[in-house]
Amino acid sequence: MYLGPFYFDTKEIFLILAAILIGLASYFSWPLYWFNPRVLLLLVILMLITKGLLPAIHNESFFILALVTIFLSLYLPLFQLILFYFISFALFRLLKVI
Repeated sequence: MYLGPFYFDTKEIFLILAAILIGLASYFSWPLYWFNPRVLLLLVILMLITKGLLPAIHNESFFILALVTIFLSLYLPLFQLILFYFISFALFRLLKVI
């Protein structure tokens, strides 16, 4: 979808919509059972930035990394999640998986 000079793929639109909905849930104090809304919002923004900066990412591998990171947010603190995400992403890029 073109919006002015920018092109948004369906994955970016989904991530933007997820960020808006999580932000609204955090603002209105809607309960997100099991998940911390601040951590989810930060993860979605990180995924949007990495997906936006590298448009040639293989979607299947990135999707698996995103799902694992989101499910690990149930157990790990935020700093360890960010480390896991960036180290996994860097290793996937070095091994040419993504």
